[in-house]
Amino acid sequence: MIPFQNITDQDVINEMKECLPKGDKFQIEESSIVEGYQHYVGDIIRLVLKYEEEGIENKKFLVLKVPKNDDLAAAFSKLELIVREPFVYEVIIPAINEYLDETLSPLYYKTIDSKIIVLEDLVKIGYDGGENNRQPYSLNQCFPVLKALAHFHATTHKLCQTKPHLLEPKMFHYSSVLEFRQVLTEFWETILLELLSRNNECSLIPKLKKANVYLRKENDDAAAKVHYSNFNFYILNHGDFRKDNILLKYGSNNVVDGVKILDFQTCFWSTPVYDFMYFFMLSTSVEIIENHFEKLLNWYLECLNEKLNEINCAQAYHKQEFMADIKNVSLCFINFVNVNALMLCPLDRNKLSGEIFQKQKNYEYYMEACLKDQLFVSSVLSDLKLCDKLGIFENILSNDAV
Repeated sequence: MIPFQNITDQDVINEMKECLPKGDKFQIEESSIVEGYQHYVGDIIRLVLKYEEEGIENKKFLVLKVPKNDDLAAAFSKLELIVREPFVYEVIIPAINEYLDETLSPLYYKTIDSKIIVLEDLVKIGYDGGENNRQPYSLNQCFPVLKALAHFHATTHKLCQTKPHLLEPKMFHYSSVLEFRQVLTEFWETILLELLSRNNECSLIPKLKKANVYLRKENDDAAAKVHYSNFNFYILNHGDFRKDNILLKYGSNNVVDGVKILDFQTCFWSTPVYDFMYFFMLSTSVEIIENHFEKLLNWYLECLNEKLNEINCAQAYHKQEFMADIKNVSLCFINFVNVNALMLCPLDRNKLSGEIFQKQKNYEYYMEACLKDQLFVSSVLSDLKLCDKLGIFENILSNDAV
């Protein structure tokens, strides 16, 4: 395998000539390794290629997986070609500009075409496991974040209506991590079943066992198990809430007065229910999960529909459709519980990921560490109870959901 740092521009161009439009002259503008995946898939390389087409400068954003012990040619045979120009210039920048506040200038931008925001005076929120910050969003922090998220959803949905050709790529699936998800499900099932047993929630044990059967069978056709909304309310899902994606700026009296959503590199087509539930289950406190579902959902839908109306988008997204979509994407939510457990693990998450993927199955050590950690126990247990309350387990096991 050619080490990433030794891959030349010509290596890339030679290997990509069958993947890209004929006649284009590419120049590599940026290349970087995407952090966090090396344990179980090898390197993921992100490339930004600049080229001219009919005298107009364009860019292509590529994700290249280099599996462990693989060579360059084999890696390029698994190339994921993601054409980002429409997303960057027609979705991301208008959405970002909408959130810009004159009072926040001057801004320091970074990545893509220097339009994604990185501000030193913005505070990162959301827990990220291990030795990192594990403080979830408070209720007061949830409101501005969900408002910003709703406005972004409205913007991208409007774009889907006016530029239907953007729907052609549909979803991006990182198939090389699916094996990891299967092993991850098996690993956490052992720990979560023990958690339920120790906390007298035995009625959930058979439900979780049956639901996880489907996750263990996840494969390249997993998308077929997820049925999106019949009324075609599509949005761009912009990735993970936990890391560098949502930043809050604090003003006087520690009140949030600015929200920025970052990192649109992992976009795929989704619906508002997916993003709301991902945020709600993985980034909020136990008290919020147990007591404020209705309040935050109503706020989210209010902001979403206000923005849709403001930008003259006739289609609204109502609560009954949201609850129907919970059934449509139920399979995702059980996986959210597993992801949350991994994020909240009090041990080194990267080391844990590597050991899980290598199937060392050192369950007892991790189990005891997790089940002695109060934040882990309370948060994951609340997610499981929420799944039960919303009927997610039953939906997964129904004929309509799988």
